[in-house]
Amino acid sequence: METTVKIVGIGPGDGLYLTPLAAELIKQAQVLVGGRRHLEQLAAPHQERFTISANLAAVLQYIEAQRRQKSVVVIASGDPGLFSIATYLAERMDKDCLEIIPGISSVQVMFARLKLPWHDVRIMSLHGRSGDELDNWFQLPGTICLLTGGEWTPSHIARHLSQAGRPDWRVAIGAHLSYPEEQIILTSLTELAEESRDYTNCLMVIFHE
Repeated sequence: METTVKIVGIGPGDGLYLTPLAAELIKQAQVLVGGRRHLEQLAAPHQERFTISANLAAVLQYIEAQRRQKSVVVIASGDPGLFSIATYLAERMDKDCLEIIPGISSVQVMFARLKLPWHDVRIMSLHGRSGDELDNWFQLPGTICLLTGGEWTPSHIARHLSQAGRPDWRVAIGAHLSYPEEQIILTSLTELAEESRDYTNCLMVIFHE
């Protein structure tokens, strides 16, 4: 027996942003694959769990073995189409064995908070990226949304761009989006570069005008 592996977007974090369809599919699954925090939040005691780690090959191997006997749901933060494990799996699995369930992304939440459209925004992730790539993204004008992480904190990004001679562009930071401690910070590259505080669990919008 083979079952369809469902990659389910669970929204930005707060359970209010989890769609009814996503909640139902997670509830029905025999096996849940996802990040440790998400599994702790969503998995029931009777469900088997597999934590996604840096070894994605092991995740793929586990899913391929389990899907032949059990219903598998892969939990993806936000929307699976936006810098998630869905890309890795879709490139290595038979697409006929996959079903992708969209979710609400942190990018959608951020631009809703800013009361701005985002259909022409360039969305980039800095996970595993170099400063050279960051510089290249600003060759053309336009609003850029950066998913921060690792060493690339908002202050580090601002210092890097300021030292590269970029103008003092307007910046918005969305930290802990959808959670009770959510913050929307409106600032500029210069102000942010001089800040000692660094924001975690956030994205950064740079108005490259």
